This record gives sequence, structure tokens and C-alpha cells, in this order.
Amino acid sequence: MDIAKAFTFITEDEHWGEKVAIGVGVLAVSTLLSSVLVGILGFFMITGYALRLLQNVRDGAAQPLPEWNQWGDDLIRGLKLAVVSLVWSLPIFVVIVPLGIGIALSDSGGNSGEFVGGVIIFCGVCLTVIYGLIVALLTPGFTIAFAKDEEIRSGLELTEIWRWTQQNLSQTLLAVIVTAIGSFAIGVVAIIVGILLCGVGLLATIPLSIFVTMLFQYHLFGQLARTQPLLIGEATA
Repeated sequence: MDIAKAFTFITEDEHWGEKVAIGVGVLAVSTLLSSVLVGILGFFMITGYALRLLQNVRDGAAQPLPEWNQWGDDLIRGLKLAVVSLVWSLPIFVVIVPLGIGIALSDSGGNSGEFVGGVIIFCGVCLTVIYGLIVALLTPGFTIAFAKDEEIRSGLELTEIWRWTQQNLSQTLLAVIVTAIGSFAIGVVAIIVGILLCGVGLLATIPLSIFVTMLFQYHLFGQLARTQPLLIGEATA
């Protein structure tokens, strides 16, 4: 996996400035309109755009950064992947019920109630963290599976995705860890630069950091898809 390439490929495109500016603009507008829910559509578009990047890297395109010429299709792609991600995350929402019970018991005032409530809360938090880590580890797999044919059912092929993740555990884990570290580093730089620009700069640097992080992440996923293809409905190599 070429981690450096996942950063440098952006500026190798002769129209990279224009493409990045459009992405940052979409994120900035989406953030401003998020309070009226319309803004969420922009985030779906960005995700769909990033998916096309993944597909281009997977297919070996010389300049994988896509053109902004599929707005509607990107919206649908992003929406579908959001559904896939939500389904994978559903067990976390199930844990919310016992957590609520644990909080209620802890607030009941009795010593036994506080103890039982505390145990339930502790167990619930542990389960949430553990499953959250599992979903994070499976994210490259179900994203690559979905990108194969852009069908929701492909992103939910549990057996194939789990098998592929096990077979490529080291590379998948590396992609997840590097993405987390890269996201943190880019975010810190964006905040510092934004503050140095009298705070107003945050309106540009925060969306920029989010967009660049997504491009970095999906380029890594594209590299995985190219070197370790996930074959839905077939035995993986």
C-alpha cells in the first residue's frame, strides 16, 4: 500500500485546484444548510464522488481524481453507501436500550440500583466500543464490495466481506489506522491555520480537511481493491 501516493495524487491532476475547490465549496454550503437537513445531500454527493475515486484507483486510472460531472449519480451513490453503513451499525443502536435502563437505575438513588445500573452502563459502553472497532475494520471491505456494482446488497454480503477482511487483515488494519492518524493530523493543521486566519479561515480549512481526508481514505481503499479484489459471490483469493 502506497500511503504517500494517497496524499500526493491530488496535486498530480492538472485541474486539482478546481476540483478540490468545488468539493470544499459543497462541504461548506452543506454544513451551513445542515440545520434544515438540505445540507446532508451535499455530504452524500461528496461520498459518491469519493466512491468514483476509489473505482478509478481500483481500475488503474492515471489521474484518478474524478471530474465533477455526475452530481445526481454521486448523490445516489452516497445515499446508497449511507444505507449500507447504517445497516452495519444497527447493533450499536440496539445497545442504546440497555444503556438507557442502566442510566435510569443509576439515578434511582438506591445502592443496589446504582451498582446494577453502573454494571449495565459499563458493559454497554464496552460492547459499543468493541463493535464500533469491528465496524471500522470492516468498513474498507463493505465499501469496496459496494463500489463493485453500486448495489446495496453487495455492501451487505456479510460472509464474503468478513472472509476478505480476515484474509487481508494486516492491510485493512493499516488502512484504518493510517486513515485515523491522517484525519487527526489534517484536522489539527486545519484548525491551527483557520485560527491564524482570524478564525474566519475555519470556514474554508475545516471543509478542506474533511474533503482531503476522504480523498486520502478512498484512495487507500482503491489501492486495496486493486491489489486484493473482493469478489462477491465467488471464492476470494
